[in-house]
Amino acid sequence: MKFGAATSNEGFTPLSTASFSDLRPARIVRELIQNSVDAAVVEGGERSAVMRFQVEGVTRQRVPDFKGYNKALDEAIEYQLRACNGRLPDAAQQVVNHIRNGLTDLQNGRATLLSVVDNGIGLDTRRMNSLLGDGSSAKSENASGSYGVGHLASMSLSDIRYMLYGGVTHKGHRIVAGRAVLASHRGRKKLNAAQGYLIDDFRNGLDGNLYNFLKPPYPDIVNRQLDQIAEEWGHGSVVMMLVFNNFRSRLPLWEIVSKVASYNFCSAIYGRRLLIKVTEDGDTRRLDRNALERVLAVDKQRVRSARSKSFFEGLRPSGQNAYSILKTLTGGRKRRIETKGGAAYLTLTTEPPSGMSRVDLFRNGMWITDDVFSMRRADFVNRQPFHAVIEIEAKESGDLHRLIRKAEGPMHDTLSFSLLADNEEAALREALKSIADFIKEQIAEIEDTGYLVDDFLMVSSDAGVAQGRRTFSFWGVPTVTTRNSISQMELPGVDPTEVETAAGGPEVPGSPRLPKRHRPKESRKSTPLPFRSTVAPDGDGKLTGLIESKADYSEIWIMLRVDENTDVTCDRIWHEEELSITSFAIAASAADVDKPEAEIDSGGKMVKVRGLAEHTTYKIHVEYAALQGLVNAVDAPVLRLELHRPPAASSREEETRNGDKA
Repeated sequence: MKFGAATSNEGFTPLSTASFSDLRPARIVRELIQNSVDAAVVEGGERSAVMRFQVEGVTRQRVPDFKGYNKALDEAIEYQLRACNGRLPDAAQQVVNHIRNGLTDLQNGRATLLSVVDNGIGLDTRRMNSLLGDGSSAKSENASGSYGVGHLASMSLSDIRYMLYGGVTHKGHRIVAGRAVLASHRGRKKLNAAQGYLIDDFRNGLDGNLYNFLKPPYPDIVNRQLDQIAEEWGHGSVVMMLVFNNFRSRLPLWEIVSKVASYNFCSAIYGRRLLIKVTEDGDTRRLDRNALERVLAVDKQRVRSARSKSFFEGLRPSGQNAYSILKTLTGGRKRRIETKGGAAYLTLTTEPPSGMSRVDLFRNGMWITDDVFSMRRADFVNRQPFHAVIEIEAKESGDLHRLIRKAEGPMHDTLSFSLLADNEEAALREALKSIADFIKEQIAEIEDTGYLVDDFLMVSSDAGVAQGRRTFSFWGVPTVTTRNSISQMELPGVDPTEVETAAGGPEVPGSPRLPKRHRPKESRKSTPLPFRSTVAPDGDGKLTGLIESKADYSEIWIMLRVDENTDVTCDRIWHEEELSITSFAIAASAADVDKPEAEIDSGGKMVKVRGLAEHTTYKIHVEYAALQGLVNAVDAPVLRLELHRPPAASSREEETRNGDKA
C-alpha cells in the first residue's frame, strides 16, 4: 500500500469522499450499472451488458497488504488525534468506529466481500489511471460519465474504505490495483496523503501515467475473478468492496439491486441490452426481460417517488410510473423519429395506468427524466391521455445524443439548458419540439371543454393567511379559505370577459401568474371553464366544499390531489399525487333539484358524478385516506379538487350501448 506526499492535512472525511458518504442505493447502484453499460455496450460494442453482483465471505488472509493497511490506519488515527487536540470530530470518529468494527469482523471471519463484475471493454493502463483519479474521464463521448466518479461513490460500501480493481482487455492483458481512503498521517520523512494505492510505486505522471502497476502474480482475491472473466467473456472488469456493509440494511441485496436497476434501466433490460445477476448465500437470481414484470409490479400502486431520508432516497420515477414505462414498452408501438440532430425512438400507449399524460426520456437505456422541454403534461392538456417513452441511442442519435448527454449534468437525471452553448440549446430545443409535434400528430385531440379544472385549495392558518407559502395560478384562481363551515363558504367569482391566462383559464386581476419559464409561447384560446369550486378542511382526512356547474353534464369525474410544494423529496417544484377517496357525498343546495349519483371507482382514485344541472350549486363532503409519512408544512396537506369530463366513448362502446337500449 503506497501513500503519496500530502499537500494538505486531510482528515477521515476528505472532500473526495464526503459527498458520497451518505449515499443511498439509488445513486450507488445506478452509477455501477451505468459504468458497466457504457463499458460493454457503448465502448465495447457488445450487444448486451452482463453484470454480476456477488457477495461472499472474506478473511484477513485474503486482503492484499493487510499489514500495510493496518499500519497506515494506526498512524492516521494517532496523527489526527494530535491535530485535533486529542479528540476527533464526531464525523471522523464515526468513520474510525466503522473501520475498527469492520476490521474486527474481518478478524473473526464475519466479513463479506462484494464483487461487481461485467463483460465490458476491460481496464488498461489509461483507464486504470482515470479510475484511480478524481473524476478524470477516459470514456468516449458517447458514454455517460467518468470512471472515477462512479467507483468513488462505491467507496461507502466498504466499511474499511478499501477497494480493489481488476480488468482483462480483448487482447488478454490484465491489470490490478487497489485504493484505500484513510486520513493524512506521518510517514518516515514526509506527511502522507489520505489515499493509498495498491501499486508498485508512483511515477511523475508527465506522460499521463501516474503509477507503476502491480506485476504478476496478482493477489489471488482479484485474479480468481479475472480468470472467470477471461473464461466466460474474454474481457471485462471487476470492482471489489472489502468488508461490504450491505448499505447498512437488512434487505437482501437482490431486493436493493433489482429495484434500482428496474426503475433506472427498464429500457435497457427490456431491450435485452442489460442482464444482471445477483449471487448471495450461494443463490443466484437474474434480472432480465422476463423478471421485470415481477419486480416492478411490487410497487405499481406507489404514486410518490421515494421520500427524502428514506432508504431509497433519490430513486425515481415513482413505482406507478416505473411500472407504466414497462407497460408502454410491452404494449405500445415503437417508431423511429428523424430530427435534425439525429434519430429518436418513440413508444406510445394511450392507456396510461395513472390516467394522465406522461413522457419519459431514456438515453443508452438509462432513465434520465420525465421533465422534458415541450413534452410536459401542460403541453398536452387538449389531448387524449397517453404515456410516451423516448429512447436516445449513442450510435443512432448523433448530435441529439451528444446534446442530451451534455445537458444532463453530473447526476444524469435532469435536462439543464444552461449547460449548453446558445447554438446547442437552440438545436436541442428544436429537436425536442419536433418529437413533441410528432406525438401530437399521433394523439387524438379533445375539445377544450374536456379539461375542466378551475380552482384549487391553499390551506390557511387560523388567521386566514397562509404562512410563508406561495402558490401559482396553475388552473384558474387560487383561493385562500379559513376553517369556515360550509354555510359560510363562497364560490370565487370569475369574469369570462377578462383576458385569458397561459393556462387557458380567465385571469383575475391581482392573482399570481404562472412563472414566465413555464408559460407556452402562444396562449390557447378556449371557452370559459364550466365549473367553479372551493373546498376547505373539515377535520382529519375530511373536506367540505361547493361546486357550481354552468351547464348540464351527464357525467364528470372528480379527483383529489396533493398540490404543489408538498413534495418533501423536492424532486419537482410541482408534485401531484392522487388521494384515495374513501367517502363522497353530494347534494344540490336547491330543494327542487335532483340529487346527483356519485360512485367511487374501484381504485378509489376518482368519483364519477352523474346528473349535474346547469347554474346549480352543490354541496360536497369528501373523506380521503391519510397520507402516510407526509410532512405537513402548515397544518394540513395542500389539496386541489380537479374536475374532468370523461373521454368520449369509442365507437364499439356506442354500438354496445345502442344494442343494450334496443
